[in-house]
Amino acid sequence: MPDHYQLIQQCIDRAVAAEQARGRFRRSLHDTLPNLHRSIQLPQRDAPLHITCFVIRYIQVIPAWLQRMDQLCQAGGIDFYPVRELILHSFSEIPERQPYEHGLGSILDEAYLAHRTMEEINDLLQALCGTPLLPMDPLVANLVVRELLGETLGCQLDDLTSVLLQRFAPAELDPARLVSMILYKQRYDDAPGEWPDFASHMQIALRTQTIAQQVDLSH
Repeated sequence: MPDHYQLIQQCIDRAVAAEQARGRFRRSLHDTLPNLHRSIQLPQRDAPLHITCFVIRYIQVIPAWLQRMDQLCQAGGIDFYPVRELILHSFSEIPERQPYEHGLGSILDEAYLAHRTMEEINDLLQALCGTPLLPMDPLVANLVVRELLGETLGCQLDDLTSVLLQRFAPAELDPARLVSMILYKQRYDDAPGEWPDFASHMQIALRTQTIAQQVDLSH
């Protein structure tokens, strides 16, 4: 793994270790969960534990998923550097901004930014390529994490995602590069277990009936 993704991995490892040692994020959920939007359906028993495990898995995949998005963009001749550097910068600031013991709560906004950016880039490239390049389905997971972050911070991070997309968006792809990207992405289709639906695995779901309702999580 390149150095920049190793730095993100180290930051994540510190946050997870802090949670395992102190459990602050899990304890904080006892106050947070009653205020979650009514559409979010949680397991009836020990919901804080389920949410904590869900958040850990959500965060831990970021270095590998970002690296694969980076590799796909390289195959297509697309400059992923501005996106990668801004996300790396957000993670690299954490040790100075938040003490080690703050754990998962100090890293959740960076994780959401990374996942939302990957989701939007995947959708953007799907429109150009006719197929999603990464076999991810993060909609429910991102909506749940956005709700944990709160409306104000969620909106700020969504706005930052839009800024990142403006720096990234390719107008078109060279046909040869397009073929290269599609061929490169096939190796990911052969490993479906590496692209889990975190929310579903942790028995977290939305009661809403349509995508339009899912997107509207205002109270």
